[in-house]
Amino acid sequence: MIENPVDFILNVAAGAVALFCLFDGVRRLGAHGIHRRAVLLVLVSGVACALYGFFAYQRYADLKGIVAESQAKVGAPAKAAWTRVASPEKREMLSQGLARRNFRASGTLGPYVDRNGETRTFAPTQEDLLARDRVVASNLRAEFAARSSLAEALLWLIAGIVAVVLGLAMSLDNPPAAQSAAGETRESA
Repeated sequence: MIENPVDFILNVAAGAVALFCLFDGVRRLGAHGIHRRAVLLVLVSGVACALYGFFAYQRYADLKGIVAESQAKVGAPAKAAWTRVASPEKREMLSQGLARRNFRASGTLGPYVDRNGETRTFAPTQEDLLARDRVVASNLRAEFAARSSLAEALLWLIAGIVAVVLGLAMSLDNPPAAQSAAGETRESA
């Protein structure tokens, strides 16, 4: 789900540069030993990759909290609390409003107290059903966004590990220039 193409392109470019720099820094460390430029390259690119992953995980945690908060069940107050309301019409209206809110939030048909003090089951109207559909759709979008943020965080972790492993593998494939030159002089002698 790309909301802003320019932002997406800039993030992809910055992420690709960070992963390439992590790969190249590890390759240089493996091939030429520890020196300041390679260590600095690994540190800066590693921090950039870690920040990308951290922010994606933070977005996941925030969205998961929002989803959990929106799906929390709303409890009905005790029946004794309804006796303080002056008129039976107000009591029925408040009780029905609470049952309506519970239905829209959780989808359960809860009880309400009518004018006569009897407990009845809430019957939703077409408007209540449409409101519940909007709540369900909103929760599904938030859950999907949370899952994709978690996948993005895991992708940054895996991509960073792969960049380090490939950098080490490439450093072992090409021996350092000093060792190659020394090896050639020994063979020719």
